[in-house]
Amino acid sequence: MTGARGLYGLWAAAALLLACGADDAADPCATGGGPGVICTIVGAGTSTQGGYAGDGGPALEALLSFPQDTLTASDGSLYLLDWNNHRIRKVSGGLIEHVAGRGELGGTLDDPANSDFNHPTGIVFSQDETRLVVAAWHNSKIRTLDLGSLGIVDTCGDGRRAYFGDGGPALTASLDLPASIAWDQERNLLIMDQANQALRRIDAAGNIHTVYGKCVIDAPPPSGPGPCEEGQVPTACPPVDGLASGKYTCGDPALTCGNPCTPAYAGDEGPATEMRIAQPFGQSADPAGRIAFGPDGTLYFADTSNALLRSIDPAGIVHRVAGLPPEGRDIQSGYSGDGGPALEAQLNNPVDLAVGQDGTIYFTDTYNHCVRAIDPQGIIDTVVGQCGVQGDAGDGGLARSALLRRPYGLELVADTLIVSDTGNNRIRSVQLR
Repeated sequence: MTGARGLYGLWAAAALLLACGADDAADPCATGGGPGVICTIVGAGTSTQGGYAGDGGPALEALLSFPQDTLTASDGSLYLLDWNNHRIRKVSGGLIEHVAGRGELGGTLDDPANSDFNHPTGIVFSQDETRLVVAAWHNSKIRTLDLGSLGIVDTCGDGRRAYFGDGGPALTASLDLPASIAWDQERNLLIMDQANQALRRIDAAGNIHTVYGKCVIDAPPPSGPGPCEEGQVPTACPPVDGLASGKYTCGDPALTCGNPCTPAYAGDEGPATEMRIAQPFGQSADPAGRIAFGPDGTLYFADTSNALLRSIDPAGIVHRVAGLPPEGRDIQSGYSGDGGPALEAQLNNPVDLAVGQDGTIYFTDTYNHCVRAIDPQGIIDTVVGQCGVQGDAGDGGLARSALLRRPYGLELVADTLIVSDTGNNRIRSVQLR
């Protein structure tokens, strides 16, 4: 069985079992759900009831506040980013516990002694699973948590929301809303530097480099100098305090280099070093632009504000994977295309993605309130939720009949999808096979 479309036969069988109904059919989640069935595994909240409660007790009775993502350990323990509680929590044996984070808006540049987490959005293990590496989004830092001592150290970022430091130590570099992290095949740490519209890498020596994406300041006045003239090559912004800037401008550097990077769309089928992407930026930005590697080393990412999924192949060439390309500055967002080519479908604010061993790409179509999949032949379909309809119903039934509300995070563990049903303040799972 190959790809997302092959799941539907199993899900039809699951529907038959539910309809035929043994006693357990009244609550399939009590016996593990089964193929195609959706179950809540963490959280008692709803769209109107979030909060912080339950540590030391059953995970199904805990309260969360806009959970963003999960990470499953080799022993089956589940770590989750309780985003608006600024905490990392752990579920093991059906019980939930607090791991790190004081629940305060900590770790800002004005409070350097506060080694806390401020809206964490991304999480990976160290190779031996003794540490968690965390994208501390509003800290504008990458931080590492020792799971033995629970000590937190900075790995990257000086806490300024800026774009400096390429070629030098990661600790003295500046990031702006680092949203997602992943290990590449050489165990270098790749970072989606969301508001800087670029992907950066920390090498084995601890130095940082921009590897994909180009920040060009080309917004119209007064926020920018306007787009470059045809044939005009933007110039690099000058260093500040000895730190190299990652920005480029076609305007007067003295007047424009302090402006944010301009989201844009460009570069498909060319070198990813020159591509332009569009991720949310500014004080009201949403977490976005998460990244994942496929089995062959291809990097996939959500080009969130362009309503696209894109990829960078091992040769460094960027490709559009799903979604309609923008027409000028008009983003082609919406919901369409199930059952057809992903390149002809419409997406609405895709955020997270995971890649199966067979090459199937699963992703959260966040503003469409669903999870969709692209099979190895490039065909897109919905696998969890009803796209375009939001709600919190469906546990114990078929995943495609359930309702989600703004799901952000997604994890694929063996044959199970773990969905951060963010707007419903819950974590839900679907066994695919």
